Order: sequence, then C-alpha cells, then structure tokens
Amino acid sequence: MDAYLSQEAYQTLRALSLISSQSSSDGLLIGHKRGHRYFVEKIFPTLKGFFPSREKYFAINELLEEKILGFYSFAKDEKKNKKILTAFAHGKLFLQIRLNKSKKMNIKPYIIDYENKFFLSPIQLKP
Repeated sequence: MDAYLSQEAYQTLRALSLISSQSSSDGLLIGHKRGHRYFVEKIFPTLKGFFPSREKYFAINELLEEKILGFYSFAKDEKKNKKILTAFAHGKLFLQIRLNKSKKMNIKPYIIDYENKFFLSPIQLKP
C-alpha cells in the first residue's frame, strides 16, 4: 500500500505550514482509493480538531460525496491524533506532518488499522 499526494494537495499543506503560527492545524484528506493506492487530491482544513462530532463527520462525508480519504495533522500532541483511532476511520489514510525549524515539512503516511485495538500502520508516500 502507498499514498500519492497531488501537487495541489501538497501546495495546500505547504501553504498551511507557512501561515500557521502554531503548526497545529488538522483536517481531512479528499480523494479516492484505487487498488492499493490512496490518491489525495485535495486538502480540507477543519476548524478544531479533525471534526467536532462523529455525526458531523458523516454529514461532511456525505456532502463531499463519500470522498473523505483520511486525515492529516500538524499537531505534536499524540493524544490528539489518537482521536481518529476509531471504527469509522478504519482503513483511512492519516498524514502526520512535522515541521523543522526552517518550516520544512516531514510527512509520514499511515493507514488506520485494527488488530485487537486500533493503531497506525506506516506506508510509503509517492510525491
């Protein structure tokens, strides 16, 4: 399994990294899955966390024609990122983004998986 990040999606993440003074923004990944590859086409920033409630997540997913592919986070707080380790997120993509001192992005892709408990399983990222 791997993930492909479109130029538009990468540019949006890069822009968010430049304007966020706290580097703590989160959001949704919009795209599709074909075979064993996740295609991230767009980025949808969210206001607080990934979503305010499970019901609103499902409403947003329906509005976006079931194209929520996963989640991203610039947050360094591991407890915050564990909010997505739930049943409805199983099989979704998660991009953990860290910024170094010069604001260069380090993107680590994971699949939200389950085996007696939910966990993040690392995969490859194709630029």
